[in-house]
Amino acid sequence: MMRHFLRFVSLLGLLSLMATLAGCGGGVGTGAGTPTPYPTPVRTTYTVQRGHLTITTTLVGRVLPLAQQSVSFQISGHVGQVYAEVNDTVAAGQLLAELTETAELQKKAEEARRAIRRAEINVEIARLLLERYRAEGRSSYEIKIQQLQVELAEMDLAAVYESFGLDPQGDALAQLEALVAQGRVYAPVSGTVIAAVTSGRAVSPNTPAFIIGDVSQLEVVAELDSSRADEELKEMYEGMPVIVTPNVRPEVQLKGKIRQLPSPYGTGNRDDRTVHILLDDPPSPQTYQAGDDVTVQITLADKSDVLWLPPDAIRQLGGRTFVVIPGENGPQRVEVDIGLRTYNMVEILSGLQEGQVVFGP
Repeated sequence: MMRHFLRFVSLLGLLSLMATLAGCGGGVGTGAGTPTPYPTPVRTTYTVQRGHLTITTTLVGRVLPLAQQSVSFQISGHVGQVYAEVNDTVAAGQLLAELTETAELQKKAEEARRAIRRAEINVEIARLLLERYRAEGRSSYEIKIQQLQVELAEMDLAAVYESFGLDPQGDALAQLEALVAQGRVYAPVSGTVIAAVTSGRAVSPNTPAFIIGDVSQLEVVAELDSSRADEELKEMYEGMPVIVTPNVRPEVQLKGKIRQLPSPYGTGNRDDRTVHILLDDPPSPQTYQAGDDVTVQITLADKSDVLWLPPDAIRQLGGRTFVVIPGENGPQRVEVDIGLRTYNMVEILSGLQEGQVVFGP
């Protein structure tokens, strides 16, 4: 009995819920809904213009002597005493610095000198005795023994030379001086110190210790950007005009010309990734001096009356370069030839006319 009663209550609840839902839906219209309008897309357009196109590059450089020469220590070691600093004037042959190992080299040279002299004395004594034996008419047996003594003394002398790495046939004193000189560095030419090592630095024969230059003849050496060097070098030539601005005097603009470019673009070394520039005006405290850091501006291309578009208007696909223009039946492709290119301008050589409208991407 109770089970039938529960079923009856559940049925009443279901009927009540259906009636409520029906009442809520009674106010909904049965007509067709109005569609939501979509905005018409607006395409970016560009107009072919005529104007002036300039391509420039900026390099960083430094004012350095035109004629300069570097010098290195002959052996590896650590720099001890330094006798010349940057901007010092030095004479050819002047001692510039020496390694801490020089003291050991001097000690070794003195030991070698004494050992060589001792061996030379033994050779001289053996030879004198041989001469005496011959003069006294000694027996052939005694003379033969003394001849062997001379030979042994000469062999000992040669062994001493060899033990110190010296040539027995050479000048011992000169070789010992050269041994000590390995720990010293001398000015190869007269001039001004452009760069110098500092005390305590580890060096090797491949480390330039000093650079000496003639500050009466200066040039600008500018570094090329490795990421675009070859592309820019193709547009440069020796004798090309440039503008140089000293970083400490930005109001000064100096005119100059490219003196040397790396091979195969110029007469310089293929591995030298620098541009050498001669300035028209002589150095002075008001303009530029040796050691100044500078900015070099080079105009790679300068053309007037060219047709151009922004880079975004140019498209490339499958090796073809084209633009999209309005046509009678909708947008259409037009192939174009392009020339010079900057970050905001692309030269149009053919395919379009001034005033034409081009669709953007």
